[in-house]
Amino acid sequence: MSRARRAAIQIEYEHVDISEDIEGMISTYSYTDVASGESDAVSITIEDREKKWLGGWAPKKGDRVSTNMLFYNWLREGHNWGTYCGSFQVDDVSMSGPPAVCTIGAVSIPRKEAFNEEERTKNWESVTIREIASEIAARAGIALYYEADDIPIKTLEQDKQTDCKFLYSVCEKYGLAMKVFGEKIIIFDEARYESAAPVLTLQYEDCIRYTYNSTMAGTYTGAKVRYSDPGSSKRHYVSVGSGSRIKEMNVEADGAEDARRKAVAALNNANKKAVTFSATVMPREELIASRCIEIRGLGTPDGVYYLDKVTSKIGQNGTSQQSIEAHLVGYRLNDAKVQLEVETEKKEDGGGSVYTVQKGDTLWSIAKEQLGSPLRYAEIYDLNKDVIEEAARGRGKKDSSNGHWLVVGTSLQIPEATETDGEQ
Repeated sequence: MSRARRAAIQIEYEHVDISEDIEGMISTYSYTDVASGESDAVSITIEDREKKWLGGWAPKKGDRVSTNMLFYNWLREGHNWGTYCGSFQVDDVSMSGPPAVCTIGAVSIPRKEAFNEEERTKNWESVTIREIASEIAARAGIALYYEADDIPIKTLEQDKQTDCKFLYSVCEKYGLAMKVFGEKIIIFDEARYESAAPVLTLQYEDCIRYTYNSTMAGTYTGAKVRYSDPGSSKRHYVSVGSGSRIKEMNVEADGAEDARRKAVAALNNANKKAVTFSATVMPREELIASRCIEIRGLGTPDGVYYLDKVTSKIGQNGTSQQSIEAHLVGYRLNDAKVQLEVETEKKEDGGGSVYTVQKGDTLWSIAKEQLGSPLRYAEIYDLNKDVIEEAARGRGKKDSSNGHWLVVGTSLQIPEATETDGEQ
């Protein structure tokens, strides 16, 4: 006798299990699990033969539901497993007919409206992203899970934005992933998760259908970022990466290192679409957004992919399937490939010349070579103080020690030479 494979849904409405009450009514259930950038969501379509949902059973926007997907005798006899989908707030209710049908849409957001509804204006100063997220999570009355570096921010304005949209935008700018799940804000370094071992291998015969795409459109090998120095009116550039596909960017930044972080994050976000894979498969318990899987046996598409989105659907009679959207791991700019270059914007009417720092250079040697007098090293430092200090901080130093530390590749404005200059 063959095993009876089936899938089911468990639903709690305002902390009350209503699974038995609505058994047989649900025609389709869909759960969307997203790695980052938006909220998880569920959609439940109910056949209202007895017209109960047209009346008192109809949920109201703002009500809470939590759901579980349950799978029995799945890959073999006795192979039972479940997935907790999370706690959701009803944000859409629609009805149609005849026959009468009620569709409920809900998203994973905190109970307190301040997180997703109330616009806020605030100047954040001398904080880290973790500290920003901690304050917002506390205000929303939910926990924070933070798995990333403590990224410092000197100043940042939240201008008439909800805490939800603001925090999503901050994480995106600095290359962090964020989602809300199970009454918790989750922020993590996506690069760390992409380096994890694959949890599952999918082969050709596992795919009901699949789509593979490789493109250069909208992808980049490097970026040149223009930003304002908050301490002066000067403009600066930071270059990362190299190659022929360079993204030109204008950003607000605290300095060279802040601009570099934002440039790398923008490149990595854009390059996610370089190689993508999507497929529809039989549900597997390992398929969870933010995990890695391996594709094998398809030829060109073969490789390790990061799951950006997993959509699970369960229909009548327990029929079910999952759709995955993923990008190929390995598109990121590695730290070893990031070249930091800081230079001031050249003034059209400025005098003197521009010199690019080489290995072994000192201000003393540059002054001697360019101006004929090493004693003029202080003039070079004073003219380029902002650039020299930013470059030094970008290399992790507290300061340049008055120009003692010079970063190779830094462009320096050289004062005009005078007729009285002579070698000392």
